[in-house]
Amino acid sequence: MTNLMSKLLMAALVAAGSVTAMPAVSPAQSLDLYIGRDRDYYGDDFRRERRYDDEDYVRPRGCSSGQALRRAYRAGLRDPEIAATSRNRIVVEGETRRGQYARIYLANRSGCPRIG
Repeated sequence: MTNLMSKLLMAALVAAGSVTAMPAVSPAQSLDLYIGRDRDYYGDDFRRERRYDDEDYVRPRGCSSGQALRRAYRAGLRDPEIAATSRNRIVVEGETRRGQYARIYLANRSGCPRIG
């Protein structure tokens, strides 16, 4: 019985010694798994940010419809709608906070300045 206990104790000591003698694995290592075809960084990555120093960067010009609606809402119109759009101006209609019908004219350029 003591012979069996000594063998078990010796096996436990060897197991504990081998575990502590193993080199630690760095947690900074990572595993990258890609499924599908290989894409280079600029090729198919549509989420890449547009940079101002890119050769093909075109600065957006004019006033978008969303910008015009936000500008009209901040000017005091409730439920603004775009009535007309031309090359030079955007017309936004809606009701004021007192319920009166109103129309705002915005220039169709960056910043959407108010012209009427």
